[in-house]
Amino acid sequence: MNTISNTSNGDNILTNLNKMICLCSSKTDFHELESEFYNSISSIIPAHATALYLFKLTKEKPIYISSKGVDNDFIRYYEKKGREVDPLRNWIMKKKSPNQSQLLLGLTGWRSHPVYNIVKTASIDFAMQAPIINGENIIGTINFGREYSEGPFKEQDLQTISILSHFLGLAIINSLGKQNINDYNEKFCHSVHNIKQGIIIADNDFKISYVNNSAKGIIIKNFGNNVSSQRISDLVKTACNKDEKLVEKSNNSLNLDIRLCHIPGTGKRQRIVFIDDNPPPKVSGTVKSILTTREIEVLLLVERGMQNKQIANELGVSVNTIKRHLDNMFGKFNVNSRTKLISKFYYLNSCS
Repeated sequence: MNTISNTSNGDNILTNLNKMICLCSSKTDFHELESEFYNSISSIIPAHATALYLFKLTKEKPIYISSKGVDNDFIRYYEKKGREVDPLRNWIMKKKSPNQSQLLLGLTGWRSHPVYNIVKTASIDFAMQAPIINGENIIGTINFGREYSEGPFKEQDLQTISILSHFLGLAIINSLGKQNINDYNEKFCHSVHNIKQGIIIADNDFKISYVNNSAKGIIIKNFGNNVSSQRISDLVKTACNKDEKLVEKSNNSLNLDIRLCHIPGTGKRQRIVFIDDNPPPKVSGTVKSILTTREIEVLLLVERGMQNKQIANELGVSVNTIKRHLDNMFGKFNVNSRTKLISKFYYLNSCS
């Protein structure tokens, strides 16, 4: 089996996650939703073994289990011998957040745990689980397994699955026809309030009805404490109309990634807005050995798409000074345009 290297960067994962959520939100039948989950999940969390569990409310015993990459004999074996002693499952049921085997116990602790001998029969050397949340209730779990050749799960996988698991809680209940729109909004807001992903809820007219803690931090960082809700609504509206990444550039060097999809069960009346503050790319030692500190500052602002006058205002220098820095970088990188300068910067960063 080929090694899974997570070659998709964070932006590609967010794009695939957004597509998956949009597709799942259109499903009103549970088995159609389940099929879409298995069809889409490999582009977000590659793993040879994937399983979906559903519970009765307030009960931890599964009432429905489906899987891909493992057979029914293994599922029965795990249910009989592994479920009650699985430290990963017990942790997520208590903490209501995803976790990975190697993070919970360390590699040595995981390999020496009795449950490892059970999951190893399905070539699961690394495990990851996430609770499916609806409000305060855990209504199921999603489980992933990789063997050594696929590599361990990463922090990015945990962040991604945290978003998806909360959303699945809404989509599954909707597909079973057991919830109304007001309940959806209340339960979703409660469950995502403190996750790392910035999330906003807007109505059909782009009026903002909810902002979680992470989104508040991004907004305050980029706009200050006194930004109006209308300003945020305008950003969401622009992103929705363009239906693509929104990168707003101003004297504050904003670089925001905003993506949207409809909340399941609300038709087109409510939108989930994912908002991220994209940090500048890391600068490799190779680039630092070639450019001065000021040249690197100019280069990172060029990379964001800012023009000479905007860069000059940002750094508090003249436009001619910016032009001189650019000419120096052109010479050092042996290029003759801003596009080639950025291309060479990416190349040198990737080679380090």
